[in-house]
Amino acid sequence: MWLNCSHVIVNPEQVGKVVEILQGEASLEPIQAARGFCGLYLVESTETPGELVSITVWESAEDGQAYLASPECREVVNALQGYLRQPLERHYYQVHIETSKQQVSLAG
Repeated sequence: MWLNCSHVIVNPEQVGKVVEILQGEASLEPIQAARGFCGLYLVESTETPGELVSITVWESAEDGQAYLASPECREVVNALQGYLRQPLERHYYQVHIETSKQQVSLAG
C-alpha cells in the first residue's frame, strides 16, 4: 500500500467550503472509481485550525501517481486554489504495517 498526504493551510472559517468541494460528486466519484483507490481521510489539526491534511490510500504507488496526474485530480486542486494560504505540499509514504479495528454487528 502507498499513501499520498497533501498538506494545505486555509483560513479556519473556510474549512467548511474546502470540505464541501472535496465531498462533491465531481471530487469523490473519480477518486472512488480510480484504479487501486482504497480510502480517503481529510483531517484538520486540533492545534492549528485551518491546517488540513488529505490522506489517500492506494494499492500501489503507480495507482496513486496515476490518479494524481489525472485531469480529475487537477480539477479538484484547481477548485481549491482560491482557499489556500500557501501552496499545496505533497508527501508520499510506503505502508509497512496495516491494522484496523472493525466493528462487527450481528443480526439478531
